[in-house]
Amino acid sequence: MPKAAFYTLGCRLNQTESAIMAKGLEDIGYQIIRDLDQADLCIINTCTVTNQSDVKCRKSIRSIQKKNPGALIAVVGCFSQISSGQILEIGGIHLVLGNQEKLKIHEYVADLSMTSPPTVCVSALSRDPFQIETLGQHLESTRANLKVQDGCDFICSYCIIPKARGRSRARIPENIHKELHELAVQGVKEVVLTGVNIGTYQYDQLEFLDLLEIFELEKGIERVRISSIEPTTVGPEIFKLMKDPRSKLMPYLHLPLQSASDEILIKMRRRYLFAEYRDFVLQAVDEVPGICIGSDVIVGFPGESDDLFEQTRSALEELPVHYFHVFPFAVRKGTTAEKLKPKINGDVASRRVSILRAMSDSKKTKFYQQFLGSELRVLFEGGGNKGRWTGYSDNYVRVGVNSDRDLRNRIEAVRLTGVDSGLAIGELTRAG
Repeated sequence: MPKAAFYTLGCRLNQTESAIMAKGLEDIGYQIIRDLDQADLCIINTCTVTNQSDVKCRKSIRSIQKKNPGALIAVVGCFSQISSGQILEIGGIHLVLGNQEKLKIHEYVADLSMTSPPTVCVSALSRDPFQIETLGQHLESTRANLKVQDGCDFICSYCIIPKARGRSRARIPENIHKELHELAVQGVKEVVLTGVNIGTYQYDQLEFLDLLEIFELEKGIERVRISSIEPTTVGPEIFKLMKDPRSKLMPYLHLPLQSASDEILIKMRRRYLFAEYRDFVLQAVDEVPGICIGSDVIVGFPGESDDLFEQTRSALEELPVHYFHVFPFAVRKGTTAEKLKPKINGDVASRRVSILRAMSDSKKTKFYQQFLGSELRVLFEGGGNKGRWTGYSDNYVRVGVNSDRDLRNRIEAVRLTGVDSGLAIGELTRAG
């Protein structure tokens, strides 16, 4: 049995697509392994979100070639879509697939050999609704990411993704339901909806909130979580579902902010001002008990003075946003932000990153602490090492418990007793 291994860079959507590609290869007889050194076929699923991402992709390719010179090398995804020529210049590449082709990698690998010239398939990206032929995924977690949308029409000034992924397009609902059913058969209890800009989902008259009805009807799937959704693409109607105890939709939102300065938001070409974002967050917290809200923030964007950064810092301190991923602005060639000035010194941006990351850690701890003594329902994903199991509650509190039982893929009631290093500690409320 030939062996295949994946090296996946970038976002959650890339992780999702690697799992789909792995399942497609399994279906034609490949064994999926983790060790790239031992694989007959190495697939590098690439990212191109920044110039540094491209550098990392090239380094990864060369590193894998050096460690496993006898392997067939396939390079797929966003870097392939935009820069296939740069990939071929590296040499020793056997297959290059763009985003339109990569989920069909199992159709390309049969004809690959060490001596044949490289196969390159990079098509223009369609705007039509799409479906995924491979049903189910190669899963290494009890949660499954489910791709429902691809591409983006928003064209933020710093973002290359519309060029790498194309414009927004919806996955056909019937095809979503088929994969959802297959995941339920595989034993998945929680699905995380993924895409580039999932709040813009539109298929005929079906919009994102309508799409959620599919998940309510599938037996076996007990939880639905939204991975990340752009502010203003979904309205307050979503709160009604999140607070309904009969709904599978979890009380969790990840809402990218990027900046709390309207001046910077306009330069970024974001489609909201801070007041709109703030009001939506406050309404979410008011209407959905215990909801967890996460965010993304970019610091050091061209023109972000100390005063404008302070606007973001103070806003995040006051807002009930419970954690945030913080990134220093990174120039991406081919975007309008590449030419914006004044540039911010790298050391200044790094200090700002440190300030906000420390605040994020503190806010997450405080969020966890408010549930001490309370009982949360936790889906355990893994662990078992020395009896410690970890998983996530409905509202995305990461919980650890000690138990001799096998808790993998079980939803159990846990009473929280403490918080330690970003982990809520708890006790099972039922023995057995």
